[in-house]
Amino acid sequence: MSGRTAQEQFHRVLYLAVQRLRGRPLGAYIRQLQKWERLEPKAFQRLRDQRLAQTLDYARTRIPLYRSAAWREAFHRGAAGDLRSWPVLERETVQSAGAELLAQPIPRRLYYRSSSGSSGQPVRVGADPDGAAWAWANDYRGLLWHGIGIGARSLVFRRQRESAFSEWIRNLTTVTTGDLSPSRLTDVVRFLRSRRPTYIWGYPSAVVELARHARLQASTYPRPLVPYVKVLGEMLYPVQRQEIEDGLGARVIETYGCQETGTVGYECPAGSLHIFAEHVEVEILRDGEPVEPGETGDIILTCTTNRVMPLIRYRVGDLGRVSPDPCSCGRPHPVLGGIEGRTGDVLLTAAGDRVHGGILSTVLKTASAKSSPAAIGRVLFEQHDLRTWTILVQPGPGYDDRIGEMMADGVRAIFGQKCRVAVKRVARIPREPSGKLRYYRAAPPGPGSSS
Repeated sequence: MSGRTAQEQFHRVLYLAVQRLRGRPLGAYIRQLQKWERLEPKAFQRLRDQRLAQTLDYARTRIPLYRSAAWREAFHRGAAGDLRSWPVLERETVQSAGAELLAQPIPRRLYYRSSSGSSGQPVRVGADPDGAAWAWANDYRGLLWHGIGIGARSLVFRRQRESAFSEWIRNLTTVTTGDLSPSRLTDVVRFLRSRRPTYIWGYPSAVVELARHARLQASTYPRPLVPYVKVLGEMLYPVQRQEIEDGLGARVIETYGCQETGTVGYECPAGSLHIFAEHVEVEILRDGEPVEPGETGDIILTCTTNRVMPLIRYRVGDLGRVSPDPCSCGRPHPVLGGIEGRTGDVLLTAAGDRVHGGILSTVLKTASAKSSPAAIGRVLFEQHDLRTWTILVQPGPGYDDRIGEMMADGVRAIFGQKCRVAVKRVARIPREPSGKLRYYRAAPPGPGSSS
């Protein structure tokens, strides 16, 4: 056994032991998930049906909100055992009626986890160690698909650090997103070269900044600088995946999830984003009705592993679609065909037509492809009204006005040639309090605005 393998094995054993002491049987749950994923598709579907039925029965009998008038009326019209009979649970309801969503009697060792609040007010969801163990087990199971075990050395980009002891147990090093200066990124490249972590994980926008820096300042170093990059918490655009692959030489692993339910989907080695269907059921609705496979709509989640505060048909606020085709890898999990972004990130063309802001990634991709590496730092597309836009650009080496005009032309091509687009250079586009970075938004009303 090599020194590195011995060290990672030490961290694995220590971490799992600590989790058991905290009431989180993580290792047992990982083994159970691995057993389930070897089931034939029909047997896997029976498992999903069984777990969903148990969850619905538990929620109906133990959760006060699900015995209230709206739900009683819905069950009077349809069977409580049919998921589609349940009303859609809105984010605002979870915020305002959270106490009524707690199981009665309240389970022991209750604690709360909160969403980042990047799309509005944070949502607090009750959980317990058992539910947390299922959530973590799913995440580690996805890493194991790529041969990345518990205890593998990692580097994480996030808003703030854990305790030094916790980071040591997990064999990870944190880089805070509040400091991604060139000197700090140079230190990170040195860390990659000397400590050779197995993977980086964090927001795509933060990893992209490292990849751009490495491409410019460490171009002579052999690739990969790190074998894998797991991205989470933000939309991953094709241009970002390409920048990470080019700058770090890493295999990118896309994930999808939220604090409210934990990890929902994980990219397998064949490149499909699988839904962890033993843990969460995913529906795609448009105007309250299911869409056909492959069509885009609101993502609706039902978590089957949280017995403290089970969210049934929770509208998470994202748009996406489920693929009609299984993955070539043979795993029985359904496949997310694409995540389109937040439902609230809808902008308007000059003619008043609705367009999701994610389309602006094509503008950024085109401009990046026709400019020098890292010329475009951070960008924020802001729409003030139907015909008025501002593009804030944090310029990098090689940026010039031609690049800005290229992005302005891209905005006009999508939203209307009559749009007035001002491009402004800024010293810094700050991240949100959550550590995430937005690329587009409807600008908040200015002083004296009547809107």
